[in-house]
Amino acid sequence: MMRNWKKIASVVYGYAIARLALNTYLYFGELPLEYEQGTGKQEELDRRYMELLGWHLDGEYAKVLEKIEDFRREIRQEMETVVAYSDAVQIYEYVLNRIERRFVNGFSGTEMEIETLVGNVMRYLASAKDSTLQNQRIHEILRQLPIRFTRQKYFSMVHDALTTYLGADYTGLEEVMYLLRCGSLIEFSQRYDSSYGKLNGILDDLRDLSFKDLTKESYDKTSRQVKEAGELLLNLTEYYNHLGEMVNDLYLLCLTGPEAMRDVEKEASAFAILRGLWGQYGKGSRKIPQDIFEHLPNLEGVQEEYFEKYQQLSFHQEEETDPLVSRVDRLMSTSTFADLEENQRQGHVTREDLEEVVATFFAELETIFSSSQKPVMRAIMATTLSYLPICFHSPDELQCYIRNSLDCCTDLAERAICMELLQQMMEMDGYELV
Repeated sequence: MMRNWKKIASVVYGYAIARLALNTYLYFGELPLEYEQGTGKQEELDRRYMELLGWHLDGEYAKVLEKIEDFRREIRQEMETVVAYSDAVQIYEYVLNRIERRFVNGFSGTEMEIETLVGNVMRYLASAKDSTLQNQRIHEILRQLPIRFTRQKYFSMVHDALTTYLGADYTGLEEVMYLLRCGSLIEFSQRYDSSYGKLNGILDDLRDLSFKDLTKESYDKTSRQVKEAGELLLNLTEYYNHLGEMVNDLYLLCLTGPEAMRDVEKEASAFAILRGLWGQYGKGSRKIPQDIFEHLPNLEGVQEEYFEKYQQLSFHQEEETDPLVSRVDRLMSTSTFADLEENQRQGHVTREDLEEVVATFFAELETIFSSSQKPVMRAIMATTLSYLPICFHSPDELQCYIRNSLDCCTDLAERAICMELLQQMMEMDGYELV
């Protein structure tokens, strides 16, 4: 056994048992009881989590380990589906934001001139303290600008930006392609889940809507639908993140428990909470008895204390490469759904690899574009371009792009809202407009 493993196991166990107890308490008492009408998916996932928890409480760790990795993978897939739905709703929200001014009585455009705004934007970018912050700001600005170019121009811009990944490892390319697929409705089209009846109904309505013929009444109705979908997806996101954290902690307890040194008092409080909640679930009740509540003060600040200790641990070379330690470290990651295995694809991105990936993406995107209205296509273009590496060679080239984007937008209402969004973004970041 590695010389440092007992210390690692003890710290991780203390962190996981405290967080598991508190998260299960939160899940029991505060999360919404309904997440989607017409589906029992969340109820079934709840049942399976409580089954795993019950096995752990009874000391049947082997049974937990046999099932928990597949269960974690399933939750991750569900979360990716929710992300795809969220990105789809955001595309339509983008469209609605840009036509809102059509329905404002007495609209007369924006007070600030284009040249003045462009000057403010460039000074705002120059005020960034480092290149990382500056790139973040550029991406957000690109997302807000009106889009007025052809598919061919867009495809060329995407292709040129992706050549940045030539010679790099595959991870970066895979990550950006996932973002592009999410921001272009491709992931949504492939992850469409018939069990999400309410969300599907809203998104079907949005897809069939004629944005050109929208009235004030239909705009207001659609805006309410988008808001309702956003709230529902926020609940689902919270649910899957929460469930993912609990499963991670249960997994950590099984991996570290055999070697961990325990704080008996804190562990007893955690197990009292978990056993009490598990018993209530078995009775079909979400009511939390007072005796469970009384154990909470004993766990106050415990997970933060142990996480700080974990960050201070010094890992030796043989531990960093050990599969068990690697798995524990990934489960302790701030990313709830981090991969537990190393990326299997070795080597670097070649020209042939890149062209194949890009061709596949463009073919899928053509299918999306062929069934989308122009405002939706523009929303997809703006969103996806904001995910790509910066491809401007100089500040002057970027300034020219920003100015042309605004000048070429003949829809005064859309241009006004885009300029207003840019102003709001700068002001919220503390920049004083000139």
